[in-house]
Amino acid sequence: MRCFDTAKIYVKAGDGGRGMVAFRREAFVAQGGPFGGNGGNGGAIYFEADSSINSLVGFRKKVHHRADPGGNGGGKKMQGSIGADRTVLVPPGTIVRDAKTDRTLCEMFAHGHREMVLPGGRGGRGNASFKTAKNKAPQIAENGEEGMEKWVELELKLVADVGIIGVPNAGKSTLLANVSNAKPKIADYPFTTIVPNLGVVERDFERMVFADIPGLLEGASDGVGLGFEFLRHVKRTRVLVHVLDCTSEDVLEEYDAIRNELFLFDEEVGDKPELIALNKVDASDEAAERALELQTVFEERGLNVHVTSALTGAGVGELITAVKDIWASLPAIDYEAEAAERAAKKLARPADGKSLDEFTVTDTPYAFIIEGAAIERFVQMTNWDYFESFKRFARVLQMSGIEKAVNDAGAGEGDRVIIGKYEFEWSGDRREKTLFDSWRAKMDEKPAGTTQQGSRHWPH
Repeated sequence: MRCFDTAKIYVKAGDGGRGMVAFRREAFVAQGGPFGGNGGNGGAIYFEADSSINSLVGFRKKVHHRADPGGNGGGKKMQGSIGADRTVLVPPGTIVRDAKTDRTLCEMFAHGHREMVLPGGRGGRGNASFKTAKNKAPQIAENGEEGMEKWVELELKLVADVGIIGVPNAGKSTLLANVSNAKPKIADYPFTTIVPNLGVVERDFERMVFADIPGLLEGASDGVGLGFEFLRHVKRTRVLVHVLDCTSEDVLEEYDAIRNELFLFDEEVGDKPELIALNKVDASDEAAERALELQTVFEERGLNVHVTSALTGAGVGELITAVKDIWASLPAIDYEAEAAERAAKKLARPADGKSLDEFTVTDTPYAFIIEGAAIERFVQMTNWDYFESFKRFARVLQMSGIEKAVNDAGAGEGDRVIIGKYEFEWSGDRREKTLFDSWRAKMDEKPAGTTQQGSRHWPH
């Protein structure tokens, strides 16, 4: 069952492409200036509802879903290509949650409903974007932003108009097969149905979707008999048809037990409109007599009761007509408005809209840890192969207030400082020669034969 209506998958948006350092070198164009283009944005992760899919079993062997990265920038200010988006197809009624925080990311209601879950990484800027009046020939470019990634949990709650509920072997599947073209498994033993079945019923030019919910037991709200897996599908139905087996001597006790489980699971489910179908009256004269007695009892409770035989079809037509009348009287649920409201909320990357001066400094026995969405993205996108990146990083530490905060926290010469995935030694010497020596030492650590970018001699 867990493979049918629940799944856990990994999704990752595409990384942004790298910016490029290039200069315009053409005949008769003196001092052409910087000409490096920006990298393209990475592809995003979308979820889309597809009515041709009716379960999550397809995710058993397809767990990882990744969007394509953006292309790298080129010379002549050529922009990198935008990474292709990845669309994950799910059945209508699927809820997508963050596996770590349990926050609902989106809900798929109807066929064609499409929502973005993860935006792609931002492309890095090329040196043409860093040109200023003071620095007319910048030799600096950015790496692309890493795409967001997370594990998400999928939960399927069937979107049906009418839910057929009852104890095991009460005749629910027989009723569904009688009123629709559905072909559920039918046998004379409990729990013949282990997964919900859907069927389309037409009455008076109206089309309704019936869901055959597997049998419920006392204690279903606590998970007894796979109660959670079955009850979740009742939440999206609008009308309930409670099928009772009149061959049982404990019909009232079974009815009250199931009603109690519905309220314990969710009060909204217990408050849904309900019709009673006293089934299997064709089994014996005793069952028919018991059905007439129970009809009087339920009518005194103010319930809509119908004596039926799902096997022979007796009373089924009247039951469906009553279901249709109640269903038609209910106000229509505007799923599109809810989806539009969620889509209107712009999905942003963690660092979008954040300032570099929004950070915290934590003194740990190992290192001083600086946390902040904006500064972490800045460090991650910095291309340390260029010396000007070192100078830019030093300026940002000073202007954002991080340098003062780390000094106030007690950092000394040579102490470790960690920002995101980057670790470096703290130093109060901000002279350009010191920065150049640090950058040069880093370049010397590269394997032999590796191309060294930004190796222009210092000073310029």
